[in-house]
Amino acid sequence: MNVTFLGTGAGEGYPGLFCECPNCTYARVHGGRNIRTNTATLIDADTMLDMNDTCFVTAARMGIPLGRVRHLLITHSDDDHLSSQMLWWRFMTPGLDTMPKAEQMKISSPRFTAVPDLHVFGSRATKHALMRVRPEIFDTPSRQQIIYHQIEDGKSYQEGGLTIRAIRAQHGAPGFCHNYIVERGGKTLLYASDTGGYDDDMMKILFEYRYDLVIMEGTYGLGYNGPGHMCLEKNRAFRKLLADHGCFADNARMVITHMSPHWTPPHDEYAAMLSDEGIDVAYDGLRI
Repeated sequence: MNVTFLGTGAGEGYPGLFCECPNCTYARVHGGRNIRTNTATLIDADTMLDMNDTCFVTAARMGIPLGRVRHLLITHSDDDHLSSQMLWWRFMTPGLDTMPKAEQMKISSPRFTAVPDLHVFGSRATKHALMRVRPEIFDTPSRQQIIYHQIEDGKSYQEGGLTIRAIRAQHGAPGFCHNYIVERGGKTLLYASDTGGYDDDMMKILFEYRYDLVIMEGTYGLGYNGPGHMCLEKNRAFRKLLADHGCFADNARMVITHMSPHWTPPHDEYAAMLSDEGIDVAYDGLRI
């Protein structure tokens, strides 16, 4: 299982779009890994966790074609995790990919090459959000080639060599946001963004697994310890909880993502700070 981070920032990005605080200023001046786009993650070449407006830029810069994605696991419908417009750009006039180039140029279309069917996994709330903004995505499934799978708390799904289990997150109203346990090729990944923790019934499920990789949000970093998101204190506590329950496989890693500039230091500082704690700080373009 190969994991690529196509974005590691929270909703406002890093630096914040309209902010000139010390962290945001440092990121602009030093660039590199200190610049974060909205959080999205790619597994192998065919599975994405969330799809926003910015992840395509990171993918393009890395030479990754996201038209090969067959599975999209959506945590929730906040704009920095799901852009319905990005799904709309998958539209193509039927048969256009087989036309001669000269004929293609006479037709307006955002896509001129074939793509596989896209299996989208998300909650009832997520589907409602998609239908509200872009109902034509589902009105014409043969044109859009999108199949929606409505998830249920704690239920497992099999698709394309993946085993996916939906975990209800503590982010917004119950059922609004979900995290995922993903299994493939004998490896197990926990994707935990966005959440401030888990209810007891979900924790019981989480303790059933041994993880090769835990990707956990760290929005509030050194600052605010509040609901709906994680801070470093929560990250440390959750890592210890998993370790105490024997949930880490040999050579397992824990990586934090979804970082806000107002509570997490720039990458240069934060990665060095946590290097001895068994917690890695992700950056846009990181491959594991």
